[in-house]
Amino acid sequence: MRDAGVVAVHLRPDLPPAAAHSVLSAVDAGVHMVSARRGMDATFLEYWQLLGELGRARFVAVHDLGPIALDINEVAAIAGRVLEEDVHPLTMPLLDDDESVIGVLDVASGEQWFPDGSVQAPRADFVEAVEAETNVLRDEVGEDVLAAVLAGDVAVAVTVDAHSRAGVGWLGRHLPARTIPGSAVVLPGDHPASVLVAAGTEPVALGPALAVTGTQTMTVRVQSLQGVLEPALLAELAPAAVAAAQIDPVPDVGSLLIH
Repeated sequence: MRDAGVVAVHLRPDLPPAAAHSVLSAVDAGVHMVSARRGMDATFLEYWQLLGELGRARFVAVHDLGPIALDINEVAAIAGRVLEEDVHPLTMPLLDDDESVIGVLDVASGEQWFPDGSVQAPRADFVEAVEAETNVLRDEVGEDVLAAVLAGDVAVAVTVDAHSRAGVGWLGRHLPARTIPGSAVVLPGDHPASVLVAAGTEPVALGPALAVTGTQTMTVRVQSLQGVLEPALLAELAPAAVAAAQIDPVPDVGSLLIH
């Protein structure tokens, strides 16, 4: 997702409630990864429900689709039972002759999205499948389905594929615009030795800062972005915008930064 200009972080299931609330308050959307082959459990139910209470966009990203498990509608139904709310499919897999996932069909627009970045117009033979899904969604949220998703009013299931990267580009382009000032919240990094700070509408100040966890404080330094960001992500950033930064020493996830 970082190639798409997204600061994507993995939230482990055992965070203290206060830390989890701080992190989820700082994000624009939540993505629950679900394997079509292995199913899902209620491990992240509390996080999912908190995202709903905060009015964040919520996506169930279904991967491992293949000849054995191809029905995203079935996975969405299972997700709905586990997450205790309706989950509607918003992108469906486009399949090659060997039933591998080569792209996704946006059921709201009928467009076909492919891993190389190309987007093709709706096809007449997909109209029935698209209408079947969007009629249910529009009955629930109105004509502007995507606006309802981004506002957190409806939870949706989307197709992703780790091998072909099908659906990753669609998801990156359909996340909410960055508006929440999360620059003061420490997010989980890629490994225990690093953490990230997501930018809000203002850039993160580089240099000394104070990290506050409960009543404990520590002096930290927000370091250069070059050591943590991929070149592809740096190219996506708008002038003066900051996507992430490395901090030393490492404060606890969920800490607040004062700088």
